[in-house]
Amino acid sequence: MSIRLALITLLHAALATFLPAIAQSPDRVIFDNVHILTMTPDGDIETGHVIVEGSRITTVAEGSAPATSKETGALIIDGKGQTLMPGLTDMHVHYWEMSAGVVYLANSITRVRNLTGATYATDLDLMALTGQVPAPRVYTTGPLIDGAEPVRPDGSVRTENADQARGVVRSQAASGYPAIKLYSKLSPESFTAAVEEARAAGLKIFCHVPETMTVSEVLALKVDSIEHFDGYAEALVRDGFTTDARYPWAQLWANADPAKFDALAAETAAAGTALVPTFALIYGRFYSADPDEYFARPESAYLPSWSAWWPRSISYWEENRPYFKAQLDAKIAFARAAREAGVTLLIGTDAPNPFTTPGWAIHDEIEAFSRIGYTNREILDLATRIAADFLGEEGQSGIIAKGARADIVLLPSSPIEDLAALRTPTGAMVNGHWHDRAALDAALETRAARSKEGRERMAGQSSE
Repeated sequence: MSIRLALITLLHAALATFLPAIAQSPDRVIFDNVHILTMTPDGDIETGHVIVEGSRITTVAEGSAPATSKETGALIIDGKGQTLMPGLTDMHVHYWEMSAGVVYLANSITRVRNLTGATYATDLDLMALTGQVPAPRVYTTGPLIDGAEPVRPDGSVRTENADQARGVVRSQAASGYPAIKLYSKLSPESFTAAVEEARAAGLKIFCHVPETMTVSEVLALKVDSIEHFDGYAEALVRDGFTTDARYPWAQLWANADPAKFDALAAETAAAGTALVPTFALIYGRFYSADPDEYFARPESAYLPSWSAWWPRSISYWEENRPYFKAQLDAKIAFARAAREAGVTLLIGTDAPNPFTTPGWAIHDEIEAFSRIGYTNREILDLATRIAADFLGEEGQSGIIAKGARADIVLLPSSPIEDLAALRTPTGAMVNGHWHDRAALDAALETRAARSKEGRERMAGQSSE
């Protein structure tokens, strides 16, 4: 056992009263009599069985599991009338809290791509891998790499020149991070140096478009992904439009010129750069118009403690509120052009930004992808197999196949028919550890209690 795993095991024991160990982790689990969405070229299985041993799928076959496989003390889950499929990946989150992992499992998400990394994120991943908490696996970048005056000083590494940028990338590579995230205040020289160093080290490169660069300049460097369509609004706005808004992006998008869409979409496709639109952020802006209604939703019980200040953030958006609908419509229209050009679009939410609910926000993102024109099956493919392939796990994750990692959700009905099935999984398996509905509900209750305690504490502090 590694030192880190030993320390995490001790930490988990200390927190047992807050996070009960609820995963079922037998040597063998059999999902029997299930409809299987394999998300592979082999296609669906109308009625079949899947056998999991340890962290891997060992059998995927039609019909009921043979009696001999059930004689070994296996956990047998009768899925009659239900659908088994790979768990979803939320491709843009900021995940810090150990008790928050269950909100993802409760929405059929078994993996997240965390974009404000630190050692805590690798610890959270390890705890999910070992079944110590009901939580998704975590793919994480290192800490944000930004300029001398970073946007987020508390979560960034400052770099003042290209040499420092190269050094930070080398440090993050040596620390074992598989990817870097480049942020908004980098100079062109530092940004370029970081990209070159990351490529030499075999790291993936995710980014915002720095304020000092155009999106075309970033695309020329062939980064792996650009988040939020960052930099695209400035490139697509109609000629002659100006605004003095503090946060101009809604107005820029509302004044986008569709005649510019195809050329920039083709440029993005040629670069091989994926886009993560994070439409859920705009849905959150819509919800902010009525905070009382938003906080009355059942899922608000699981929000982080700092959500108590979200209503105070509304003032930043009021000047742009008339433009939110046009912003969303224009971003969806450009996404449609990007899709037609062959750009890979990925499903990520950017939760927990204000009024963007972790776990539940993925359903807003999915709705926007439906508006782009993706079919239900295509959406599921993006959130499972294609997400896994993008993260370097082709053939190993995001599919139901022999040898693949056992990150699985059991759903009450087929999401091909209705994506709402993703909202109510019967259970979720992460790395072979099974969390049934009762376990998910118990963990949600624990999360709600901790969230309430945190919000009340913050409210008390603000009143002092």
